[in-house]
Amino acid sequence: MNVVSRQEAAIGRPAVDPADWTGADLTARTDWRLGASAAEAAHLVDMARAAAARLDGDPNRLLAADRSDFDLGPFADTVEAMLGLLRDGPGIALYRGLPMDDLSPLEAMVVYWAMGLHMGTAQSNNPEGDMIGHVLDAGRDYDHPKHRGYQTSATMDFHCDQTDAVGLLCVHTPKSGGLSKVVSSLRLYNEVLQRRPDLLDVLSGPYCWTKHGEMEAGERPYYESPVFNALDGRLCIAFGPQHMIKGHALPDAPDMTARQQEAIDVMSDLAEEHHAAMQFERGDIQFLNNYTALHTRTAFEDWPEPERKRVLWRLWLRIPGFRPATPYSAQWASGVNLERTRQQIRLVYGG
Repeated sequence: MNVVSRQEAAIGRPAVDPADWTGADLTARTDWRLGASAAEAAHLVDMARAAAARLDGDPNRLLAADRSDFDLGPFADTVEAMLGLLRDGPGIALYRGLPMDDLSPLEAMVVYWAMGLHMGTAQSNNPEGDMIGHVLDAGRDYDHPKHRGYQTSATMDFHCDQTDAVGLLCVHTPKSGGLSKVVSSLRLYNEVLQRRPDLLDVLSGPYCWTKHGEMEAGERPYYESPVFNALDGRLCIAFGPQHMIKGHALPDAPDMTARQQEAIDVMSDLAEEHHAAMQFERGDIQFLNNYTALHTRTAFEDWPEPERKRVLWRLWLRIPGFRPATPYSAQWASGVNLERTRQQIRLVYGG
């Protein structure tokens, strides 16, 4: 594997960065895929059982925990390696083999929460205050202006989440479909620079992004952020077609121009061209740098039994010493946190 040294970034200059890769490049590499060792698995099971016993069945007690409350043992080195991959590597890390069948749901949550505490600070995923989001088909409509795509079974657009890094722990797999797709957003920038430099100005100018109704009364229902951002010598990218299209469709927002729509279409086509795909397995944990990578998933067919339905646990993290926040990410610097929001950790969606 060739190690690329990062160079100072500026709009209009090629991005030279370890997080620039093609799907073929990533698929051929193994440095970002980390398998659970027997020693790690055994330690995490013991640690989780001891910690869960102190919670008296209430996952919300984890909210008061500190990283020092959880000794990760040999897993600590793996967490540091994953942080390095996110900060200064390809911007993606996959941990495969968390022994879910040896853990109760509460014990699995202990491991995931402890992992997050050792990486950064968790953020609320929604106005209800879920510190661990539940990515599942909740019967929502992907095209509805106030519905989130992660609560549907539909094919989603390539996008980044509104925080530094996003983690996805696979709790249950679907009956079919639900393929995870990732792409380097820095590669997309370089492709636009080479193929469509005429779109650089519109992609580095403001788009309107919807708040999905997640706001206080009287607040403007959208905010503004460019796609391409050069911040402190780093290229930081924000992209979410549905957020942007729905934002411009709001009554008080300016209509999306033909060039803005064309730029979104070009980015989406390039993402499909350069992505890598993988099938999540139960116990997989994928982390992504939201400033250098985009992700999506294909549509899926779920199991009829409620206890078997596809579920991913989503962890939003702010991480010290990470890339500068884009205006899109900075808008949610405290997570989705409204006056009515009360932080909570639920093992089951709606429970």
